[in-house]
Amino acid sequence: MDLKARTQVEISMGLRNLRSKDMFSKSDPCIIVFEKQRKAGWVEVARTEVIMNKHNPNFKKRLKMSYYFERRQEMKFEVWDWDTNAADKSTRNQDYIGCVETTLANLVVDSGMPRKVMKRSGRVAAKGRARMVINCDELKEDGRKCYMQISGIKLPKMDFGLFSKSDPYLQIFRQSNQSWIKIYQTEVIPKTLDPRWKPITLKVADMCGGDEKRRILFRVWDHDKVGSHDLIGEFQLTLGDIKQGSRFGLRRPKKKKDKNYGHLEFSEAKHYRDANFLDYIRGGMEVNVMYAIDYTGSNRDPSNPSSLHYILGSKPSPYADAISKITSILSPYDKDQKIPVYGFGARIKSTSRVSHCFPLSFNSSNPEVHGLQGVLNAYHGSFSKLLLSGPTYFSEVLQLASAVASSHTFSSTKQGYTILVILTDGVIDDMRNTIESIVNMADLPISIVIIGIGKANFDAMNRLDGDDGLLTTSSGRKASRDIVQFVPMRQYVNNPYGLTDATLAEIPEQVINFAKKKKVAPIKQVAREWNLEQDYEDVKTGTVLQGQQVHRPVQQQQQQQQYNQSQTYQPPPPPPSQQQHYQQQQQRQPYAPSPSSPWLAQAAQSMQPQQVNSMMYAPPQQSGYMWPGQQQHQPQQQVQYQYLQPQAYPTGQQPQQPTTVQVPTQQVQNLSLGGGG
Repeated sequence: MDLKARTQVEISMGLRNLRSKDMFSKSDPCIIVFEKQRKAGWVEVARTEVIMNKHNPNFKKRLKMSYYFERRQEMKFEVWDWDTNAADKSTRNQDYIGCVETTLANLVVDSGMPRKVMKRSGRVAAKGRARMVINCDELKEDGRKCYMQISGIKLPKMDFGLFSKSDPYLQIFRQSNQSWIKIYQTEVIPKTLDPRWKPITLKVADMCGGDEKRRILFRVWDHDKVGSHDLIGEFQLTLGDIKQGSRFGLRRPKKKKDKNYGHLEFSEAKHYRDANFLDYIRGGMEVNVMYAIDYTGSNRDPSNPSSLHYILGSKPSPYADAISKITSILSPYDKDQKIPVYGFGARIKSTSRVSHCFPLSFNSSNPEVHGLQGVLNAYHGSFSKLLLSGPTYFSEVLQLASAVASSHTFSSTKQGYTILVILTDGVIDDMRNTIESIVNMADLPISIVIIGIGKANFDAMNRLDGDDGLLTTSSGRKASRDIVQFVPMRQYVNNPYGLTDATLAEIPEQVINFAKKKKVAPIKQVAREWNLEQDYEDVKTGTVLQGQQVHRPVQQQQQQQQYNQSQTYQPPPPPPSQQQHYQQQQQRQPYAPSPSSPWLAQAAQSMQPQQVNSMMYAPPQQSGYMWPGQQQHQPQQQVQYQYLQPQAYPTGQQPQQPTTVQVPTQQVQNLSLGGGG
């Protein structure tokens, strides 16, 4: 699906609870719409008509825009009381009422939600009661399709000979003025009078140009190897006549009109429209965002100006910059704004052990933070509790993400999709296990975005991106779909918007491919009822207030303030004795991989047995990976698992014995994983 070519939305606006700005009459409101463009800043893109003497107007003029999932499209709606002639385009002599600032993504997700009209002073206009209702609807093109399974019944013999039959094939034509245009031709089925051609799927636009009364011609021929083909018969119908079980007689124009030369039957027929990404979003699909951040030693000491984690500069580090840009795009789609943030490749000070999967909250029972600022705070505050180490292993993070994705239902009644964002500075050291994990994860509702930070050689990482072919394991097993997008950040140093464009543009298509593979349609959209007297957003905290429905915390000024803070980063004070700790770390012996991350082992205690299997644990004395459906697991009184260690180790070091994790059956049954969003 090409979102750039297909997704158009229409915005309609209305105002509620305005107050009089004129002395002897009601206000004459008008809305001017601005879009923040990448180079020109705020640019006017539309304005409504002026409606005279109305405090609750609904404007007729609508705005059409292109919607891009991978971009942050900022919008501003200014409300003016028009005191001069409507033909006067200048705002110099008009009264400013207030404005609404938001993003197009928020409008798409929360269409119709009453939004506060804010004055320049930061207060809500009309003594706190002014609201703007902005509806955002997809402009759906005629993407309908027609699926047909057509069979011939008792066609006449067209070849000479006692035992001869026919070699029929079918052609379909669209009417154009006084001529017919061929749009489809089936295969030839030899020597049969009752052919059953392969199923046919055609666009309605190709069949009749969207005009359901336009005629469609079906013509059946007998194929001859030598000479011209012989007409068996034909008939005309309209799109509405194509129904399952319907049967039509074949006639010849120059013969008797009441004679049929066999029949064609539509044994299967249905009209449908391919769902797109917005259909799933508007239907209530929950997008769950996860982060995994590289803390290996190759990033260098965070207090060193050359470090990719440099925390003392006036600008955000490359990691913080990438987090800000990616989260600002994805956060409107994450309903509860709870984002699990993990790290890998660090030595945890409290345990003096290297971990390849640990929460930045350092609380395994609650790895989630709130929104963009929460992710940045967790990232900046992590350096006082860890030391950079290594090696670079992805497999444990992927196992945990796999378990989270497995816990989310993707059905016709409830849909959850996970996006794992991995930020790393170098080539991974467990490529074989990583590929195995990704191939297994292709059957789960998840996409993986890998962003390469720094100037390392990332050629090997391109292998994970399935653009040149589906990822294949060493045993020859192929992934069922492409779920990885890898982008080196250095390519977009001079293009502040290019990173999100490149990394997130494929996600809508990946969601659609997964849904098609599982044959799951979007959840039927239910009209949401909004109460003008209800506060759906808290100015101070950005959290959802009371109400029967759970709505996304979209306080425009709060979100804009968080985004601006992330762009004008104020560095925190350096952790105490960070330089000293780092020097001690450099003098340590070469590191060895940890037997297993305690966070991952603890997570295993909070999952169902089948989820533990999906994290690539295996029963004792068994090798290989286990996945739901591959082998039925029967929990006993005490369930014992062994974690399969990565196979890549530093030169000269022997692999350690697998760590046994004891999981009481009662805990396995009663606890659940604290996943994201």
